Amino acid sequence: MLAVTFVILAFVYVRPFYESSAAQLRDVGLELKKVTPPDALIVAADMGDPTSFYYGERKGWHFLEQNAIYNGNPDDGEQAIENLERWRHRGATHFVFTRNTFWWLQSYPEFVAHLTNNAKVIEATPEFRIYELIKVAR
Repeated sequence: MLAVTFVILAFVYVRPFYESSAAQLRDVGLELKKVTPPDALIVAADMGDPTSFYYGERKGWHFLEQNAIYNGNPDDGEQAIENLERWRHRGATHFVFTRNTFWWLQSYPEFVAHLTNNAKVIEATPEFRIYELIKVAR
């Protein structure tokens, strides 16, 4: 009885370590493939993981990115706004949050306000949120 209890508890506590950490990124990629045109340029707050671009078959940039390398989290909302505007002027059409970056919605309220004024949510789930950016003259 003790051994069975140990096995059951071990299974329950260890199981989360074996779940795919990229499953949410795969799901957002597949959704991007459905809801965006093939020539869409995506800006993804995805902690530098390219999985969503791969499954979405879309091109784009990680957010924040500098010199084609993922550059971590924004220092403040102003930095996030500057980066988003740079990508919008370069032709970005969509912005994506994944579950692991939802905390930005509370930490950078000025960025969220800017995004709300310059984009519309086209898909939202507990795993991701996809915005369509308002076009800007280049």
